[in-house]
Amino acid sequence: MKPPPNLRQQRKEETRARIAAAAMGLFAERGFERVSVAEVAAAAGVTEKTVFNHFATKEDLVYAGDHAFEADLLDAARSRTPGSSVLDAVRTFLLERYAHGGQSRAATLAVLLAESPALRAREREILARYADRLRDQIAAEIGARPGDLRPTVAAQAMIAVHQAVIAGYRDGLLAAEPAAAAEHAELDQRMRRAAEEAFELLAGGLADWP
Repeated sequence: MKPPPNLRQQRKEETRARIAAAAMGLFAERGFERVSVAEVAAAAGVTEKTVFNHFATKEDLVYAGDHAFEADLLDAARSRTPGSSVLDAVRTFLLERYAHGGQSRAATLAVLLAESPALRAREREILARYADRLRDQIAAEIGARPGDLRPTVAAQAMIAVHQAVIAGYRDGLLAAEPAAAAEHAELDQRMRRAAEEAFELLAGGLADWP
């Protein structure tokens, strides 16, 4: 007898989370390039096939939450307060995420990406997808006609801020002393200020649009 659909989905999510956690533990310990998918499967107590059932590529093990992040980003833009702009919604959403992003994971990602061209390439693809999805949502909202570049420019500009902020933050984490709590707290504050300044730069052109 099969378990009810909601229980099956819960089990799938638990398996996915266990695989991702096992992968990140191994990657943090030995580096992304020096860990095989077979080793991740063994650490998670599943088969290699099961890993690929949940993650299309090895790189996706590092970005297990990217689709959930994308969904939340688009929902923030879609369900924004009447009269507010997409920029307002995206800025609020991202600043909130930066405030609760998890420095330990960010530090691990900083090291992994610094050592792996494959991960850097995968992240660029993910960020480009965020921009494309946000563009499509904006275009649908304003009824953009073919050839209207405004949704593309606006979406790419907002995601470019996000890309610059996380890149700068990771650079700071790599340069900081691991045990320097005060230095890390200052870095968090600098990241938030930098993000606010970057969004303010965009606000002159996008504050009331669409």
